Amino acid sequence: MPSRNPLSSVVVPTDFSDGSQQALTRALRLPLGPKSKVTLLHVVPDDIPGTLRKDAILEAERSLEKALARVHPLALARGLAPRQFVADVVEGESAQQIIKRAHTVEADVICMGRHGRRSFVELRLGSTSRKVVKLGDVPVLLVRSPATSSYQRVLVAVDLTLSSARLIKTAKPWLEDASEVEVLHASSVAYEDYVVVSGERAEEFREDALKIATKELKALLTKTGLKAAQPRVIGGDARMLISEEAKARKAELIIVGTHGRSGVRKLILGSVAEWTMTHAACDVLVMKT
Repeated sequence: MPSRNPLSSVVVPTDFSDGSQQALTRALRLPLGPKSKVTLLHVVPDDIPGTLRKDAILEAERSLEKALARVHPLALARGLAPRQFVADVVEGESAQQIIKRAHTVEADVICMGRHGRRSFVELRLGSTSRKVVKLGDVPVLLVRSPATSSYQRVLVAVDLTLSSARLIKTAKPWLEDASEVEVLHASSVAYEDYVVVSGERAEEFREDALKIATKELKALLTKTGLKAAQPRVIGGDARMLISEEAKARKAELIIVGTHGRSGVRKLILGSVAEWTMTHAACDVLVMKT
């Protein structure tokens, strides 16, 4: 059954690695409608010399056809028509071209493999996927696991700021098919790192903080119409707790927001979003809020 709120446009960048093929397969499992478009994009570096550049483009075009052919049975099973797919080769810097194409086709999401042909160190320090998250403003789905169905167990991480309602509203199409949705807030005591409090008094502060956060989280779910989701508040460092809770719950997808700055510093190094997209054991959807 088609989603009530289908994604209208999805961009899938590919370097023809296994990770990229997983991302394409996942894209076909997303809530797509009969008019949705899937753009499969390969970027050829623009510093390749003349004859080699032409050969690289031709080889990329052939590889795009093969990539689409491998998912053709799934596309048919999902009721997707050939006209809904666009495969293209462009030249330039990968992250810039991906973001540019996402804007051109008004993409709802950029679906990328978390592990391409680069090493784990490169993934953490400056991969294309990280640059797209850092510099762009379109939601990015980082795919780690093979897709066998739509997402069933989803964890949404919120910080209870004003942006949390926007995050949940934007995430709703991703939650329609899920059988289990948990909305998690990692709570900490205000000024705990600066004010020394010990013993029973410290425990009282922590319990009060958890109670207040739980009340605010339940109010947020009511306000956003997500009453069926399971609210959970845990005390501690959000960076560690999100990944640990997702693993304990066997979540297939973590949805996390990031507070963007203008310019090239949109994603702060060491942020919760970056930690999650680097360390989580499941797929991660990063949304700018």
